[in-house]
Formats: sequence, C-alpha cells, structure tokens
Amino acid sequence: MKVSRGALEIVAVSPAMIELVKVVERLADARSTVLLAGESGTGKDLIAHLLHYGGARSGGPLIKVHCPSIPEDLLESELFGHERGAFTDASATKVGKLEMAEGGTIYFDQVQDLSLPLQAKLLRVVEERRFERLGATRTIEVDVRFVSSANVDLRRAVEQGSFRDDLYHRLSVVPLTLPPLRERREDIVPLAEHFLARGREHYQTPARTFESAVLDLLKGYRWPGNVRELRSVVERAALYAQHGTISSAALPAHVLEEPRALWIGRSRHLSLREVEEAYIRFVLEQFGGSQTRAAAVLGISRKSLWERRRRFGIP
Repeated sequence: MKVSRGALEIVAVSPAMIELVKVVERLADARSTVLLAGESGTGKDLIAHLLHYGGARSGGPLIKVHCPSIPEDLLESELFGHERGAFTDASATKVGKLEMAEGGTIYFDQVQDLSLPLQAKLLRVVEERRFERLGATRTIEVDVRFVSSANVDLRRAVEQGSFRDDLYHRLSVVPLTLPPLRERREDIVPLAEHFLARGREHYQTPARTFESAVLDLLKGYRWPGNVRELRSVVERAALYAQHGTISSAALPAHVLEEPRALWIGRSRHLSLREVEEAYIRFVLEQFGGSQTRAAAVLGISRKSLWERRRRFGIP
C-alpha cells in the first residue's frame, strides 16, 4: 500500500500500518484534535502531514512547532506573537504561529517539552480557539486544527507531574500510536526499496536492488532508530554501492554485527547448528577470511574457530 499526497509518500504493508493509514484518511476531513504517539523515527511527521494534506484543510497552512528547538523564553512569543514594545527587544509587532495556522493545522512536535506555565496557556487555546498576543488586550480567534506528537508516554508524564492532566485529555481526543519498525517487519523491505529508489534518483547512484542476504540482514536488525534509521542506512548503502546490486559490504558495521539479523528475517526457522554455521560463514566473509579478526568478533579463540570451520566444512 502506498499513499501519495504530492511529495508525501507513505509505504505500508503490515496490517497495523495499513489500518492506521485508513483511520488517518477517515480523520483527515474532521476537526478532531489528534495526538500521535510513538518512538522517535516511526513516522509521526508523515502522519501529521497526511492528516493535513489529505483533508479539507489542505488548502490552508500546516505550521509545525518543534517544541525542543525553541528556547523557553522565546516559545510563548513564537506561539502567540507580540505587540511592539511588549518587551525590550520587541521593536515591531510579530504574528505568532497560531495566527499563521489560520484555516489550517498547527502541529506541536514533541509536545512533552512544553513548560507547565505554557501548557496552561495552550490549554485555553485548544479549548476556546482564542488567545492574546503578548502585550495586547485584543483577543484573537483562530480556526485551526491541533495535532501533537510525543515520543514519551504522556500518561506517565502526567503521573510524574511534568504534563498537565487536563491538557493531555484535550490533546488526545483521538490518540494514534505508531508501532516501532521491529513490530512491523513486513514493512522493512518495501520501505528499503522505496528509499533506494528515492536515493538512486537523488544521488544518481547505480544501485537498483539488494542481495537477498542484505534483505535478510535488514529484516533481522532491531532498528532502534526505526524508519528514520532504515532510510539513513539505505541511502548510505546506495552511495557506497559500486554496482547495480547492494551487497552486505555496503552496510554499516552495527547492522552487520547483530547476530539476530541472520535469522529473524528468514522465511523459516533455522536449527541452532544452521544459525551457528551461517553466522561464522558471514563473519569470515566480512573480514576476507581473516581468522584473527573473525575470532575476535565471534568472541572465541582462533583454535575454536578453526575447529568449528572443520566441523561445518567451511574452507
């Protein structure tokens, strides 16, 4: 399944992601406030874009507020704007991001980083769709849709006192959780092929396909950085590739050296003997047959490695 909205493309094969995309498409025309939850790199930004550009508000602006990147003392002015003379450096009137989002969507990325005082002020805006610029008395009403994301458990943040309970409930009218890539391995190969096609077009590399062993490695790796990490690995491999097919030599060491990657992605369960033999062959191949370097990676002595090679018939 591939969903395209202009330059936006979402690739999904796993049942969890297909269902999520269908829900998002149903919500796109609504005004419902949406909270996106999930680990870093799972694609929350893409879903926020699909919510906006897939619905009735696509003709309006999508204004993103990356909460961690704006200094605390400037964030209130960035959101609400200010009048000239509101504070020392306010030499001119400034329109805030809430006004800029009129008729569209405002997206609070990593909303958990907002301070408690600012959370209180945001609560009023979410509830009433009105606010005042700093230094002003005139109330401004806005027609915006609120979408937020968090890469931490906001319910736990509420319990710990770092996030307001009332704001959490206002932001999570429709909560959507993006599963990590390790829980939707069916998406790994389609995503990798998608990123390779984009990388080939962008970087003008010769790489067009992956060796089957590389696909096994990609499917078996844990992907702690999720889709963002997969994209980086594939783009790097495309740049390093010398031919039309990407081999394991183009993958970074941390992907190559994870033993689980040798069998998790396989279509059938392997015996312990098959796993051991496959991994030894793989490590030897990566180090050009060097017994010393392979033994160091395997965590065994050179003698033990030699005995295993003889047992498995590895030349």
